[in-house]
Amino acid sequence: MSVIHTQDGALKPGNKPDWCQTPTAGYFRMSKEGGEHDCHYHDYNELYLVCRGKAKILNGGEESYVRARDIVCIKAGDEHDILEVYGDEDFELFWLYEPGSEDGRLGYLHRNPDQAEPHPVPAKPIPPDFPV
Repeated sequence: MSVIHTQDGALKPGNKPDWCQTPTAGYFRMSKEGGEHDCHYHDYNELYLVCRGKAKILNGGEESYVRARDIVCIKAGDEHDILEVYGDEDFELFWLYEPGSEDGRLGYLHRNPDQAEPHPVPAKPIPPDFPV
C-alpha cells in the first residue's frame, strides 16, 4: 500500500510499503479549547510540520512558539511536550520519525513514571510576544 489514511491510524510497521524507511508517521490534533499531553522522548529524531493553529512547545529544554508552516526538529532523546494552545483554531501537526537505529523503540518514552500521566494543556489568548 502506498497511501496511508492517517485518519485510520499512523504509518507504522505492518501497514507501510517494504521500501519505506520511515519508522512511523502520523497526524496529531488538539482542540482550540485545550486538551492533555505528556512530556516524552523517542529513540528516533522526529519532525513536526505544524499544519494549523498556534502553540507553545517544549523541545530539549527550550520553550518555543510555533504556528502553521513551522517545522520543529526534535533530536532523539530530547524530551518534548505541548504546553499551551492559542487562538481560534485547533492545533494540528504532522509528525515523522527519521530512519535510525534498527533497535530503536517506537512510541512515547518517559524518563520517569510521573511523566507518562497526561497533564492539562490550557487554551490561552495569543501572547503579546507571539511572532507575527
